[in-house]
Amino acid sequence: MDSSVGFRGRISLAPRSSSGKSAREARDAPKGLLPRAGVLEQTHRMAKPTELEKALKWERGGEEAPLPRDGREARAERTKKAVADALIELIEDGDLRPTSRAIAEKAKVSERTIFQHFADLETLFSAAARRLGERILRNLEYISDEGPFEERLKNYLDELVFLHESMTPVRRASRLHEPFSPVLEHALRSWREGMRRGIDRVFSLELETHSIDRRVLIIEGLALVATWSSWENMRRHSELGLAQARGVIELNFRALLCQVEPVRECDSNGDR
Repeated sequence: MDSSVGFRGRISLAPRSSSGKSAREARDAPKGLLPRAGVLEQTHRMAKPTELEKALKWERGGEEAPLPRDGREARAERTKKAVADALIELIEDGDLRPTSRAIAEKAKVSERTIFQHFADLETLFSAAARRLGERILRNLEYISDEGPFEERLKNYLDELVFLHESMTPVRRASRLHEPFSPVLEHALRSWREGMRRGIDRVFSLELETHSIDRRVLIIEGLALVATWSSWENMRRHSELGLAQARGVIELNFRALLCQVEPVRECDSNGDR
């Protein structure tokens, strides 16, 4: 999956519930990580955030890559997809420490089958992340790099919110494994690089008015505020609502893309 920019997702910015729940109760899933298969334990279910009860329902349809012609290979591919989907669904439903038995039951396969197709957690988690990425792409629309700035900015932010909210359960688990997983580390690095490329493309009209050096700084600033880590900090730790977090990103994008006066460099003492 190339980047978290360049396509437009569909998500509703519904207002918060007036049910009396606190901001903490209305947020996304509690902290958790996906441990190694076989030593996992069940945890409480994830509270569904009011804002997203209807917004992030996956469409199981959509076009996928054709299965191999060979019957055995086709069956193996179907099994892998079923196991990966089962893991994703368990995490999204709040089972942040699913057992291999729970995954097997969800996928309607035996535990032995899981271990036959996935050597370890890294392999299974990578397959699930790739599967989730494919599913997300089928719910997105391409963002043009032409047209009015306001339209491009709106489409970009709509997509960014959709992607961050969609990926949050898996990203919360993957960030704990990233330092120990070369596969995950490479995938997330590629994602971040793709984000920079997407920003450069979608907002090329605004960026091309600056020098190359300044353009690099602006893109880095935009990529920083647009990362999932920033989104997680706003949504989980600062307890911002969906529209509030989106507004923070929009404010920064406008400030960096629409600024006129160049940033002055500081001397060694920090004076301008």
